[in-house]
Amino acid sequence: MSAVGVIQVRMGSSRVPGKAMIDFAGKPLVWHIVDRMRRVNGLTEVILATSSAPENYVLREFAEKHGVGFYEHDGEDDLAGRIAGSIAKSDEPYILKTGGDCPLVDPSVMQKMIDIAMVENDVDFVSNRIEWSYPLGLSADVISRSAIEWADSNLTLPKDREFFALYIRDHNKQFNVIPCKNDVDLSHHTWTVDEPEDVGFMQSIFDELYRDGEVFGMRDVLRFLEKTASE
Repeated sequence: MSAVGVIQVRMGSSRVPGKAMIDFAGKPLVWHIVDRMRRVNGLTEVILATSSAPENYVLREFAEKHGVGFYEHDGEDDLAGRIAGSIAKSDEPYILKTGGDCPLVDPSVMQKMIDIAMVENDVDFVSNRIEWSYPLGLSADVISRSAIEWADSNLTLPKDREFFALYIRDHNKQFNVIPCKNDVDLSHHTWTVDEPEDVGFMQSIFDELYRDGEVFGMRDVLRFLEKTASE
């Protein structure tokens, strides 16, 4: 099974403006997400899916510099249209999707979702957002092309189009939905860049754990936080 990696990202965050390009260990936040997604087996390409807002031009420049696909959609909040448009020129039956505020998204967790989708029949949605057990910030979804195209063609309410992935998740009689669960419940951890205070927290993690050419994972972050708490 092959899939397209899609990162939904924009520069216009109201709480942390321009966060996609914030520096973590000498590289932009979005670079780390791309690097982590590229380590997942089975992906044919990685695409930045953003909007046509002028401030997102820097993301186009980043994509061109780093050999990443790029798609801009007219509607800022129309994620159904944005994601459907981003894969319109590809043939892969699935996408692996994560958000632009998740620099710690773990390649091994994303690989686990891809592997689940590979062995299941006609799966529409595999995610760690069904039965929460991973830290918030390791969130990702594997979604079938058919489910994405259905959502883009049939969802009309702005809220449903913005949160189309959750619509698919929550309609498990219509779609084949499978959870990806961790052995231990770690859902009390929040590892996203969503508020200004998250920036310093995340920079401390990358300053300690990041090494060029390598990637650290969920367990490394847990050990670092345990060590920090005991000091």
